[in-house]
Amino acid sequence: MTQQGSSIPTPKRHGISATEARQLSERVLKFSKAENARVNITSGIQGFTRSAANRVTTAGVQDDISVQITSAFGKRVATIDTNRLDDTSLERAVRESESLARISPENPQYLPELGPQTYSDLDGYYESTGNLSTESRAQAATLGIKAADAAKAIASGYIEVRAGSQSIATSKGLFGYYARTGVSSTLTVRTSDGLSSGWAGSEGADWNTIESRRVADDAVRKCQEWRGKTSLEPGKYLVVLEPVAAGMLLGLLRGAFDARSADEGRSFFSKPGSGNRIGEKLFDSRVTLISDPSEKNAEATPFAPGGLPIRRETWIENGVLKELAYNRFWAERQGVAPRSNPSNLRMSGGDASVEDMIKSVNRGVLITRFFYIRSTNPRTIAYTGVTRDGTFIIENGKVSRPVNNFRFNQSITEMLSNIQALGRPMRVAGEDGTVGAGIVVPPMLVRDFNLTSISDAV
Repeated sequence: MTQQGSSIPTPKRHGISATEARQLSERVLKFSKAENARVNITSGIQGFTRSAANRVTTAGVQDDISVQITSAFGKRVATIDTNRLDDTSLERAVRESESLARISPENPQYLPELGPQTYSDLDGYYESTGNLSTESRAQAATLGIKAADAAKAIASGYIEVRAGSQSIATSKGLFGYYARTGVSSTLTVRTSDGLSSGWAGSEGADWNTIESRRVADDAVRKCQEWRGKTSLEPGKYLVVLEPVAAGMLLGLLRGAFDARSADEGRSFFSKPGSGNRIGEKLFDSRVTLISDPSEKNAEATPFAPGGLPIRRETWIENGVLKELAYNRFWAERQGVAPRSNPSNLRMSGGDASVEDMIKSVNRGVLITRFFYIRSTNPRTIAYTGVTRDGTFIIENGKVSRPVNNFRFNQSITEMLSNIQALGRPMRVAGEDGTVGAGIVVPPMLVRDFNLTSISDAV
């Protein structure tokens, strides 16, 4: 642990440096006449390369700095954003935030801004990603295009890269700074008749970990293997969830560890009567979930938007609920220390490969990924969505044939109680192909997964 803001990036990095962030924050705060003020700065680039119909179609880079100014008088609070950095514009933005704050309704949960904090000394900036050129992105995209051409299929893909910094400062003397990168590459391949589809993706903070060749090969292979899909009835199945499918569901737990919802009886983690279920064994003993801003290739900001430190936390250990997240207001109300929500998530794993899991299944379903996932019941942490881009039936230890897609309705808590095998964790891409939180999860073999109806989606 070191004092906040000690990590200063090299001049070649995207985004402003810690020194520049501190100086800009001080300029803003000098204009403030509010009782409490906070400045959050986000800077850096967001680049993309998009391909469709077997060609690179668009590419670009946006470089920007956004300054968010929060002013408070008592419990009246307002926030203004600007990217104009001259003194006149900054002072105007400060005055606007103060004017809005004075006429805003009181926020009974607002607490005065934090003073100096100590944050983890970490650097999530990878030069391989920060220096990634448009040409390199195009070359990676071309791998998928060539693979699709060879298979007489149609490819569309998206590569997104982000590189820059975040900082926070308050009128009470707090300052924090964090530099980070992220990159995501996803590819969808379809047959020319549009009846079969395959998908693959890779995500990380380090471009060197992006498996462009594997993404191309997997998307084409899934597309070819899913041709001529056959009918399979809905029901509860033993399923093999590939890492992306598992990650799309497990990543949703980041917002579920809310102590207030649990204490007020609105959560799966609520104890009947009152209170929460910390200390209870709720899941399979193989389930351990942690969040850690220093997770390699899945680093995350060490501070929340309001400045509360984000540290390594164990949320579930060997199936037992160990912690819940308390914002400052609820922590003060309950008389406990505040604890931030997880900014990334890692699940424990095992030694089984996807192939091992398939061999162990007499009859079940292999799922590549999900799409359009939506909450249905927060009390059971249940979600619905559809399978996409490669769904297969497993019979007698082998993937025997492609089958129709399904709509699922599944409680994640039940899923974590029905585990039969786990593989090795890996960072996975998200549903929409953009850079997201670092979700590091294993493939999973789960019983009684609820595939409720047939979906005509391809």
